[in-house]
Amino acid sequence: MNIGYVGLGSMGGALATRLQLSHPLHVYDLNRSAVERMVEKGATACESLETLASRCDVIFLCLPKSEHVREVIFGSNGLSPRLKKDTLIVDQTTGDPIATRAMAVDLLKQGVHLIDAPVSGGARGAEAGTVAIMVGAGKERYASVEGILRAISPNVFHAGDVGSGHVIKLVNNMVSGAQRLLTFEGMALAAKNGIEPKTACEILLAGGAKNAFMERSLAPQILKGDLAVGFTLGLMLKDIRLACQLGSDSGVPMFFGNLTKDLYLMCISEKGPEAEVHTSALVVDRMAGTHIVPV
Repeated sequence: MNIGYVGLGSMGGALATRLQLSHPLHVYDLNRSAVERMVEKGATACESLETLASRCDVIFLCLPKSEHVREVIFGSNGLSPRLKKDTLIVDQTTGDPIATRAMAVDLLKQGVHLIDAPVSGGARGAEAGTVAIMVGAGKERYASVEGILRAISPNVFHAGDVGSGHVIKLVNNMVSGAQRLLTFEGMALAAKNGIEPKTACEILLAGGAKNAFMERSLAPQILKGDLAVGFTLGLMLKDIRLACQLGSDSGVPMFFGNLTKDLYLMCISEKGPEAEVHTSALVVDRMAGTHIVPV
């Protein structure tokens, strides 16, 4: 079985590196330096998407948006013309479940299968092999790919049929995005009223306010001035917009989701879409006159 990986950015590169520990890979990315880094680790570079499609039985994708996934598959010089029958495409993008399901239908006409398997845990989690992988696939396809996915991380979950992985990933990012901003707001309230951020965090971690963001990012990183996470404000806004749109389309009230979306839009207006998502702490600090992030 030959495996390909397309999209070697911060997240895709980390996932591909982890996968390559047990599976030789054929790789492609518009960024040649990203391809060269993978080649140095033992991967085989493909000069085009067509070449990768002709060589591989399983193809992983990790791209910014579902629009990019469609372009890579169906665009001019894309994968589609050279895909072999029964090829399995595994989309690890945080994408639009409606678009994913539509592409799966189109590919099935060629005898090609598309499933979604986005991840949560960041590039550091991908490197460590601890990310949660959320799979949308029929039972047969899931059974065929589960072992490969477990080479990336043992935390593999079958969410349901195609598109379900993207649904639960959008839910995950909406909830975690709101959790981040609410935690910053609470920390600013404590700091403005005389409690040192480190002390506030220590106390909150021992009480009912404890959450994954506080434990994994606030305490070990942000309170030490480290805002690097490899995930941008723009991508967070994209994910929450998709979640809110999905809520609207499926008749689910999105009061907190829409508020969170607007708050990230405010952060982007100040910091820009390419800023690290943790820079939202600086926006809260500015508005509250606090120093959650040490100066």
